[in-house]
Amino acid sequence: MENLITMLMAFLFPILIFVLIIGLIIALYLYNKKKEKERMLAMQHAAQVAGWQFLPETQLPMIPHHTYFNLFNQGHSKSIRNMIYGQMNGAKAAIFDYRYTVGSGKNSHTYNYSVLYFESPRLQLPMFTLGPESFMHKFISALGYQDIDFGNRPEFSKRYLLRGQDEQAIMRAFNDHILAFYEANQGLHTEGGGSQLFLYRQNYRVEPQQAIQYLQWGADNVLSLFQRPW
Repeated sequence: MENLITMLMAFLFPILIFVLIIGLIIALYLYNKKKEKERMLAMQHAAQVAGWQFLPETQLPMIPHHTYFNLFNQGHSKSIRNMIYGQMNGAKAAIFDYRYTVGSGKNSHTYNYSVLYFESPRLQLPMFTLGPESFMHKFISALGYQDIDFGNRPEFSKRYLLRGQDEQAIMRAFNDHILAFYEANQGLHTEGGGSQLFLYRQNYRVEPQQAIQYLQWGADNVLSLFQRPW
């Protein structure tokens, strides 16, 4: 009898472990789904209070010329959710959750951002990508990978990787006020081109109740620096 019980337990134990793992996966999925719904409702409420438009979900073509920008050319399973949009400081403005995944299976990783977006005729920008400079960036820059530096702003050049096809136009666009701002606000990713400007921080999503305030901060502190005065 003892041998039979031992054999039965040996047979059932892996099944119980498997059922437990599946149960945990389902519970985690349902929890995340609940939290995302709560976030959607909170973002919708923030938009309503501020008198802005809201889209719970939309497609990438909602962003004009999105294929020109590095942020939207990475990974797969891309989605835009919780978009609050309207007008601010004379520009079209929006904040939205953006998600994409790189890799697959156990080697996959999903990134989540709160992205600020501005579109204004007073923006006449060369195409550029700006982000924090990592050790790997420094290493490959030494091997010839593009990194636009400014001799009069060594702290900016140390902290940031700035890239784009028209280096001279980019250097003209990044005046000393802009360089000083980024030195004081490290970790900010920025992409621009033509009349469009995007801001985000690595794997950061703003709390819904602060969404409009965060958008206003971007308009007052970044959009205003890049916009032409007329």
